[in-house]
Amino acid sequence: MKHPQTSAMPLTQHLPSLDGLRGIAALWVLLFHTQLLTGLAPVPLLSYGGLAVDLFILLSGMLMTHHYLLRQASEPWESPRTWSVFWVRRFFRIAPVYYVVLATALCMGPLLGQYRELLELTWPQAATHAARYSDHSMTNILSHITFVFGLLPTYSFNTPLPDWSIGLEMQFYAVFPFLMLLVRRLGLHWAMLLVVVGSAVLCLLFAPFFERFELPSILPMKLYMFACGILIAISRQKGPMLRSLLLAVSFAAMVYARHPSPESAARIALIVTVFYLLHNGTLPSYPKLERVLEWMRRKLGGRVGHFLGEMSYSVYLVHLLVLIPVSAVLLGYEQYAQAPSIIRYSICLLITVPMIYSLAALLHVTVEQPGIHYGKRVAAALRKWKPAGQRFATAHYATTRRLASVRPLR
Repeated sequence: MKHPQTSAMPLTQHLPSLDGLRGIAALWVLLFHTQLLTGLAPVPLLSYGGLAVDLFILLSGMLMTHHYLLRQASEPWESPRTWSVFWVRRFFRIAPVYYVVLATALCMGPLLGQYRELLELTWPQAATHAARYSDHSMTNILSHITFVFGLLPTYSFNTPLPDWSIGLEMQFYAVFPFLMLLVRRLGLHWAMLLVVVGSAVLCLLFAPFFERFELPSILPMKLYMFACGILIAISRQKGPMLRSLLLAVSFAAMVYARHPSPESAARIALIVTVFYLLHNGTLPSYPKLERVLEWMRRKLGGRVGHFLGEMSYSVYLVHLLVLIPVSAVLLGYEQYAQAPSIIRYSICLLITVPMIYSLAALLHVTVEQPGIHYGKRVAAALRKWKPAGQRFATAHYATTRRLASVRPLR
């Protein structure tokens, strides 16, 4: 039976399947780091930890744009106040739990560094630079508190946390209002093509600078993945998605051409999969895939998917603070150390996963959610706030109207 194709999707506040996708991305990073720290040989997909972060990035671009579309009537992007409201909401979404976990990680740094050295002696593939665990300099701390560390090669990956992507996320938030203005001016596809090609040119012109980054923590290196998310959000709401899909695939193919690898090829498949999961019925072969895609969306948007999605940010931040000590302590047991790698991997997961998700749930309830609610209150107050000159003009106008309405005494 043929299903009618639609040219637009109704805007809804919440997209349940995105919860599961965010949860999968966080769990993917956890599984990848466990593989490194237990000596398990690389496994396709599981070993592509960078691809899990790419999924986070794509979803971030999609969600920011989705909420922009929801609020564009009440929060016009031509107004700088809208930008301020957006930045405030995003800061309080990211910063509170990050600051708590960052402070904990810095305090634990020397101990984590010792544990990591023990692991590296047995599993050389887990090696990383020691400064991540020992640099307590004010410059390092301030660069992370202000979120500028992602712009600085020396400090972009310089704490016990995998927070290089947090700095990248904040850079995206900083430019997002201007990206939306560019979309309105040039149209979706020309705007995304311009920013992605511009980013690629920057990376080529200043290659020695960008090569100093151990991980792609600076925006031009990953803007194409945010752009893919923007393409999904706008095209699924505005009309046909095929042109956007082809453009997004061309971005990933450009990266593959420069750095061919199985992970780069898998990135193309990931983009196509997310496009189809968030379809509006206009992509090729959709009717043939509808039953499978609907099943996947139900699973991603179910209770388990919702829980994983709610925990995803805290899990991503905190998992290494649990995983490194536990995997190092387990290595001290001879039976564990000599067991097959898949057994070590399974034992480590059985112990750490409940600990990590329990700690993440505690952070979510006590820090993350209160931070989000406070950010909404600050944003609401900012929307109502008027500059002193405007308040004076409003008060003067009201006073003049009242005086004009008073009849003179006779």
